[in-house]
Amino acid sequence: MEQTLLVIKDAYVRLVKILTKEKNDIEYLLRKAKASIELIEICLLDCESAEQYRKTMMELSSIYREIDKPRVGLSDYFFWDDDYDKRIVVNNELDGIKDILLKEFKRDI
Repeated sequence: MEQTLLVIKDAYVRLVKILTKEKNDIEYLLRKAKASIELIEICLLDCESAEQYRKTMMELSSIYREIDKPRVGLSDYFFWDDDYDKRIVVNNELDGIKDILLKEFKRDI
Protein backbone atom coordinates (compact mmCIF):
# COMPACT_ATOMS: atom_id res chain seq x y z
CA MET A 1 0.00 0.00 0.00
CA GLU A 2 2.65 2.50 1.03
CA GLN A 3 4.76 1.78 -2.06
CA THR A 4 1.84 2.56 -4.37
CA LEU A 5 1.24 5.86 -2.60
CA LEU A 6 4.92 6.76 -2.83
CA VAL A 7 4.96 6.05 -6.58
CA ILE A 8 1.90 8.21 -7.14
CA LYS A 9 3.27 10.96 -4.92
CA ASP A 10 6.58 10.99 -6.79
CA ALA A 11 4.73 11.31 -10.11
CA TYR A 12 2.68 14.24 -8.81
CA VAL A 13 5.73 15.96 -7.30
CA ARG A 14 7.50 15.71 -10.66
CA LEU A 15 4.36 16.98 -12.41
CA VAL A 16 4.18 20.00 -10.09
CA LYS A 17 7.80 20.84 -10.92
CA ILE A 18 7.02 20.80 -14.64
CA LEU A 19 3.76 22.73 -14.31
CA THR A 20 5.35 25.36 -12.08
CA LYS A 21 7.80 26.22 -14.87
CA GLU A 22 5.00 26.72 -17.42
CA LYS A 23 3.64 30.11 -18.30
CA ASN A 24 0.33 28.81 -19.66
CA ASP A 25 -2.92 28.77 -17.71
CA ILE A 26 -2.45 25.47 -15.89
CA GLU A 27 -3.50 26.54 -12.41
CA TYR A 28 -6.27 23.92 -12.29
CA LEU A 29 -3.87 21.04 -13.02
CA LEU A 30 -1.36 22.42 -10.55
CA ARG A 31 -3.96 22.78 -7.80
CA LYS A 32 -5.24 19.21 -8.32
CA ALA A 33 -1.72 17.76 -8.35
CA LYS A 34 -0.90 19.54 -5.09
CA ALA A 35 -4.17 18.31 -3.55
CA SER A 36 -3.21 14.76 -4.49
CA ILE A 37 0.19 15.14 -2.84
CA GLU A 38 -1.48 16.42 0.32
CA LEU A 39 -3.92 13.48 0.39
CA ILE A 40 -1.04 11.04 0.03
CA GLU A 41 1.00 12.69 2.78
CA ILE A 42 -1.97 12.55 5.16
CA CYS A 43 -2.56 8.89 4.38
CA LEU A 44 1.12 8.01 4.77
CA LEU A 45 1.07 9.56 8.23
CA ASP A 46 -2.30 8.26 9.38
CA CYS A 47 -3.58 5.34 7.26
CA GLU A 48 -3.91 2.58 9.79
CA SER A 49 -6.39 0.41 7.96
CA ALA A 50 -7.02 -0.98 4.52
CA GLU A 51 -10.32 0.92 4.50
CA GLN A 52 -8.57 4.29 4.98
CA TYR A 53 -6.14 3.38 2.20
CA ARG A 54 -9.02 2.38 -0.09
CA LYS A 55 -10.82 5.68 0.55
CA THR A 56 -7.65 7.65 -0.18
CA MET A 57 -7.13 5.73 -3.42
CA MET A 58 -10.74 6.41 -4.41
CA GLU A 59 -10.23 10.15 -3.82
CA LEU A 60 -6.97 10.10 -5.76
CA SER A 61 -8.64 8.22 -8.59
CA SER A 62 -11.43 10.79 -8.68
CA ILE A 63 -8.93 13.63 -8.91
CA TYR A 64 -7.06 11.80 -11.67
CA ARG A 65 -10.27 11.38 -13.69
CA GLU A 66 -10.95 15.13 -13.29
CA ILE A 67 -7.54 16.16 -14.62
CA ASP A 68 -7.25 13.55 -17.38
CA LYS A 69 -9.97 14.92 -19.64
CA PRO A 70 -9.24 15.27 -23.35
CA ARG A 71 -8.43 18.74 -24.75
CA VAL A 72 -8.41 20.48 -21.35
CA GLY A 73 -6.54 18.15 -19.06
CA LEU A 74 -3.38 16.24 -18.49
CA SER A 75 -4.02 13.74 -21.29
CA ASP A 76 -3.44 16.39 -23.97
CA TYR A 77 -1.03 18.58 -22.05
CA PHE A 78 2.48 19.05 -23.38
CA PHE A 79 5.33 21.38 -22.54
CA TRP A 80 6.33 23.98 -25.13
CA ASP A 81 9.67 25.71 -25.33
CA ASP A 82 11.53 27.20 -28.28
CA ASP A 83 14.51 25.07 -27.27
CA TYR A 84 13.81 21.76 -29.02
CA ASP A 85 16.13 19.69 -26.81
CA LYS A 86 14.58 21.07 -23.61
CA ARG A 87 11.10 20.46 -25.00
CA ILE A 88 11.92 16.81 -25.78
CA VAL A 89 13.42 16.16 -22.32
CA VAL A 90 10.50 17.71 -20.45
CA ASN A 91 7.84 16.05 -22.61
CA ASN A 92 9.52 12.65 -22.22
CA GLU A 93 9.40 13.10 -18.45
CA LEU A 94 5.80 14.26 -18.70
CA ASP A 95 4.89 11.18 -20.76
CA GLY A 96 6.50 8.99 -18.08
CA ILE A 97 4.45 10.70 -15.38
CA LYS A 98 1.26 10.23 -17.40
CA ASP A 99 2.10 6.53 -17.87
CA ILE A 100 2.67 6.04 -14.12
CA LEU A 101 -0.61 7.71 -13.19
CA LEU A 102 -2.54 5.81 -15.87
CA LYS A 103 -1.05 2.52 -14.67
CA GLU A 104 -1.97 3.22 -11.05
CA PHE A 105 -5.52 4.38 -11.82
CA LYS A 106 -6.46 2.40 -14.93
CA ARG A 107 -8.43 -0.15 -12.94
CA ASP A 108 -10.60 2.69 -11.63
CA ILE A 109 -11.41 4.38 -14.95
